[in-house]
Amino acid sequence: MEPFQLHSEVRAEQRAEWEFHRREREAEIKLHKRKREDELAEKEDQAVAEARAATVHIANPIRRYKAVPSRQIRPLTEPESPHFSDRLSKYMH
Repeated sequence: MEPFQLHSEVRAEQRAEWEFHRREREAEIKLHKRKREDELAEKEDQAVAEARAATVHIANPIRRYKAVPSRQIRPLTEPESPHFSDRLSKYMH
C-alpha cells in the first residue's frame, strides 16, 4: 500500500514556502527603504551644513588707503550779493 498525502498538507507546505519567500522579499524591501532613507537623511544633513556654512558671516579685513593730506588753512570767504537781476536796481537809484 502506498502512503497517501492529503492535498491540504501539500497546500500547507506550499503556503509555508510562499510565506517564507514573501517575508524575505519584505525584509529586502525594508532594508532598501531604510538605506534610501538614511542616504536622504545624510544628504539633507549635508545640505543643512552647507547652508549654515554659507550663511556664516566672514569679516572682511580692514582696507589700507593712502594717507589723507592735511587741509590748508585759508581765510574765510566774504559774502557778496549775487546780483541776479537788474530790475530792482533801476527803481532803487
